[in-house]
Amino acid sequence: MNKSELIEKIKKLLALSDSSNPNEAAIALSRAQKLMEKYKIETAELNLGNDIGEIMLKPLSALTTQTSMNLLLSIIKKAFGIESILHTRNSKIQTVSLIGPTDLLECCEYIFTVLSRQAAAAIGNYSSTIECEVLLETFQNPRLLLAIEQHVPPFYRIAIEPFFCFLQVISEELNLTETKIDYNYLKGISKRFKDARNEAYKNLPEWRVTELKRLFSSKVKEKKNAFILGYFKSIEKKIEEYALTEKTENSITAYISHKYPALTQSRKHYMSSSKAAIEAYQKGVNEGSKVTLNSAIKDRAPRILEVEMKI
Repeated sequence: MNKSELIEKIKKLLALSDSSNPNEAAIALSRAQKLMEKYKIETAELNLGNDIGEIMLKPLSALTTQTSMNLLLSIIKKAFGIESILHTRNSKIQTVSLIGPTDLLECCEYIFTVLSRQAAAAIGNYSSTIECEVLLETFQNPRLLLAIEQHVPPFYRIAIEPFFCFLQVISEELNLTETKIDYNYLKGISKRFKDARNEAYKNLPEWRVTELKRLFSSKVKEKKNAFILGYFKSIEKKIEEYALTEKTENSITAYISHKYPALTQSRKHYMSSSKAAIEAYQKGVNEGSKVTLNSAIKDRAPRILEVEMKI
């Protein structure tokens, strides 16, 4: 069997790997991989059609969690039908692979960059005011206030009492329309509250510090994650969805199966249903609604007219 005949055999096996019969598909894919390894056949030599390629991108530091990156990539996948793979180290994303028709990858990279920068700015802006929201929620929880006052008097005196005079102002500020909110003021309160907590920790035993840090950090994390989810979901709803041809989808699948045979699916993440999380989610939705990308997608995608819109 010469090399061209060998390549044709591998291509037929890869085609069978898309069989609806799981057992048949697994056997065909395994045989194809073994032949490619044995005779050192590269994916490019198979000419699987549609000129499938891969680009490697480095995410911004604000978007290196799997949750935020998967949300961002779901938008690009919806718009172009490409696939993506996260390359991680110690649970942090180092690089991201985008896999699809080479003519579309340049546009995907452009949209990835635009979305990343806008998301990082929105998340950063919101994150700088989260502590202020947590402070307000603490004041609005009489049971929590009483527990802190009774069981951790030094913390109550240093980190809570000084902010009573700001309570009414903060409440009014956070309920204003977005265009009137003084974000610098909210950021200032957030920083002062965090600094006051750190000062109070110096007067407490280590076990109590750990307990309080866990309490406040969990509130901050919950609100930030909800905001990010709302932000990206809002954008995703506005993106027109396109479907590549079945031939292209099969080619992408074959490319990934060969190059990343040990690939596993990442876990799905769900939002907490607490009132604070829901409010943060809605703020993310409001921020995401400001992003418009459909025109940018059409302007930058060389082959977008060859892609079918999903109904």
